[in-house]
Amino acid sequence: MDLDTGVALSRHDDHVDPFPVRRAEPAHAVPAGRMGYDLGAERLLLHTVQSAEAFESLLTTGTLRPDPELAEEAFTDAYEWIHRMMAARLPTRGEGALWFWARTRRKHLVDTCRRSRGRVLLTCRVPRERVLLSHFDEWHLVLNKGLGMPRLPGESEDDAFARWEEEHDDFDARLRAAGMRDAPVRDWPADLRTEIEKSWESIFDRGNYGPFECWQGTTHALNNDEVLEAVRII
Repeated sequence: MDLDTGVALSRHDDHVDPFPVRRAEPAHAVPAGRMGYDLGAERLLLHTVQSAEAFESLLTTGTLRPDPELAEEAFTDAYEWIHRMMAARLPTRGEGALWFWARTRRKHLVDTCRRSRGRVLLTCRVPRERVLLSHFDEWHLVLNKGLGMPRLPGESEDDAFARWEEEHDDFDARLRAAGMRDAPVRDWPADLRTEIEKSWESIFDRGNYGPFECWQGTTHALNNDEVLEAVRII
């Protein structure tokens, strides 16, 4: 360990880490200044916080893959859907998804680190074609089985919400009439399931949203040559 920089120069006498590794308090885990996100870049700047065990797996094997067992059971429908979208839209294959911030505020990332002591912040650059980008806030509509409905050009926030409420109430009434209001999406009648899942695809279209909103990314795997830096959060 270089005590001046906090960078681990090697793990073993015969092994040098493929990227810088340092230890830092949450406030210093994220470098000061502009984050530098660019959703149109060929290689996307991404951040993810992983467990110490996952980080060791990356160092040992050279590749980090998701553990599908870690997905929250309450949101099985949402995760199964995003996995299907990844299979359809990405050239890669795999089980589950690794989750990244593709654009967020520095303050939010620091706050995430404050809740993640003992874990590891990874700063990465991953080829754009291997990342499925989705709008962070609208992803919660998928989690909560709500209709996806982005704001129309020139539409106010209040008008957009009123339009969404009307459409949501109509959809909910049809779902109740089918006796499926509390059933998993996978058990819904095919027409209702297709309708809501098609509406969710709006979260992938950057044109539906403003230029400064938060985006997340999912991949099937992360390779160690795509990591720029690792910070053990203390």
